[in-house]
Amino acid sequence: MILSHFTAVFVFALIVSVVFALINKSEPREQLRYGAFVFLSFLGVAIVVGWIMFPFPF
Repeated sequence: MILSHFTAVFVFALIVSVVFALINKSEPREQLRYGAFVFLSFLGVAIVVGWIMFPFPF
């Protein structure tokens, strides 16, 4: 199975955000909110960095 870069970032962000939420917060509602925040932050930063790097031919 070949993953695109976005799919790989999506899976990584999902796994890391779940782990961070479980180890940092104790209440289920807090875990859900924190996990969603971390997940969206990972994706947002990845998209912004991707757009910044787009014009540079690496």
